[in-house]
Amino acid sequence: MNRLFRESFLYLCLLALLLASLVTGGTESPVRFLFFPLMAVFSLFFSSKALHTAGFAFTILFPLLYLTNPPTPDRLSSDLAGITAFFFCTLAVGYLSKRIHQERFRYETAIATFHSLSEALNLKNMNLQTALDALSEAHKKLQEFDKTKTEFISNVSHELRTPLSSIRSYSEILLNYDDIDPETQREFLQTINGESVRMSVFASEVLDLIRLGSGKVGTEFSPVKTMELLLEGERIIRPMAMEQGLELLLENKEDLPDVSGEKNQLIQVLVNLLNNAVKFTRKGTIRLGAQVKDGFVEISVSDTGEGIFPEEREVIFEPFARIAEQGLNRPKGSGLGLSISKGIVEFHGGKIWVESELGKGSTFFFTVPVAAMPARGFELVEQGKLDPQLLHFKPILVVTYDTVSRRCLRKKLEEVGYHTLGADTPARARAIIGTMRPGLIVTEVPEDWEEFEALVRWARDAGVRILLTTVHVRAGDETALAVHGYVSKPFDKYEIHALLESYQVKGDPVMIVSPDRDESRTLQVILGAAGYETLLFHDGPQAVRSCKNSCPGALFVGTFAKEQLEEILTGVRSSPRSGNVPTFLILDAALNKYVTPVTMSPAGRKAEAKSLYKLIGEIEKEYSKGLE
Repeated sequence: MNRLFRESFLYLCLLALLLASLVTGGTESPVRFLFFPLMAVFSLFFSSKALHTAGFAFTILFPLLYLTNPPTPDRLSSDLAGITAFFFCTLAVGYLSKRIHQERFRYETAIATFHSLSEALNLKNMNLQTALDALSEAHKKLQEFDKTKTEFISNVSHELRTPLSSIRSYSEILLNYDDIDPETQREFLQTINGESVRMSVFASEVLDLIRLGSGKVGTEFSPVKTMELLLEGERIIRPMAMEQGLELLLENKEDLPDVSGEKNQLIQVLVNLLNNAVKFTRKGTIRLGAQVKDGFVEISVSDTGEGIFPEEREVIFEPFARIAEQGLNRPKGSGLGLSISKGIVEFHGGKIWVESELGKGSTFFFTVPVAAMPARGFELVEQGKLDPQLLHFKPILVVTYDTVSRRCLRKKLEEVGYHTLGADTPARARAIIGTMRPGLIVTEVPEDWEEFEALVRWARDAGVRILLTTVHVRAGDETALAVHGYVSKPFDKYEIHALLESYQVKGDPVMIVSPDRDESRTLQVILGAAGYETLLFHDGPQAVRSCKNSCPGALFVGTFAKEQLEEILTGVRSSPRSGNVPTFLILDAALNKYVTPVTMSPAGRKAEAKSLYKLIGEIEKEYSKGLE
């Protein structure tokens, strides 16, 4: 439309020049000489074809001016020369326009190439900077790890040196001197025994700390009565409090619900907090209480001790952290109690913190999930629908954020004959696990990797396999597999190449859609280096439209939010043209050996896209292991 308008403007200008010549003298009008500068100017903006058409039309129409002013014999030759000049001017201007446009095209191509090379260079610089940042971060972490390891060994050596020195000194005295009176011998033996107990407790604390740090706790949660925890903690600490002249008050709450956890570990946390309260309180009262808040039981231990400085309230939960340990008459300890307590509480899905005011005391709080209260998303199935032959299997826990996908997937599994449970987040799945242990967990790509990793740790300790899959619900509530594979960050180029080769993706372009520009460009560089042409998108709907039109050889989908991911997968799978495009999801972290991805395979992917038999096959395989 723009081109037609511009060419119409050209024709109108020459027509106006022709009419102006007619009005001002016809073939002898001086206005006719404007043709030459006008055509020269027009050569900058119009194509040679348009100029030829307009110029030749002007040359042909110009003799019509003789109708109003017939030529005389003496002017005939000069007029003919003018018309010939118009003709050759048109040819010259057309040639000039062609050369101008060629040079302009070369210039624009050079500019585009420059910008492309500049962008490629910037991308390489960015990738190099990213790699450098990653190396710097890794180096920093290694330095921190080395420093932590050194400090840990130093602290352990220091804690062991003192009791070992006492044991060695007193034992050497007992071995080398026979004239020691029985009372002194007994005192020495009591010291040796006390230091041995102290070393044993310290060794146990170190092992607890290492086990919590590695995630190898090896416990299974069960409902625990909150009042039993409080009463047991009070029973253990009351003699120590009475010896210090302190009052220990238990704020009794008979209506407290049960919590989900391991009883001995929770008692260990409570005793650690009460023990610290007694050690750091010279006079006054220690209060132990609990209340229900947002699906958790919040347990508190308050004292009237010296208080904690604000800058120390986070430090005290670090290993070997002790406040003002160089002061006079400071209580002795390894500095591991609060660190171990923090690890236990977080393993149970709760949190621990302290509120304090200098000179007035401190209050430590920790939370534990309620066991008796069903979590949101806890969906049971009617037992009458189950196949009696399969009731000996433990239930399958389905964890998906989308309610429709979760219920449709559970319906399909129940039709096969499995007993299922449902949860909408990994955190609520752990709450359900506290009341009913599943045989398998079927989950989708998580939105919160920290929650997912906590679920994986539980599954690892409990020996329960996690099946990671991505499903979408087609028309008619039909549930089907949605992706062909997963690619985890940091990217492994060999893994990506093998994945594309297994789907025979060679000549067709590869589409990347991701909201993270660094993520998408890094993947683009890896694919480009392998010879793949790439199409890059940051917007989901635009990528879906392009995928339906161009049908790429493969599709990589980045870390979108759940709703956007579902929209992309549904849009791509809804089109017959793009429905079978191999689709790979990008994961924020690598999967470990306790998580099995369930995806469509290169062979027979059309059939798999319309069913869940690959998932059923994995479930059958896992359950068959338990029957062997």
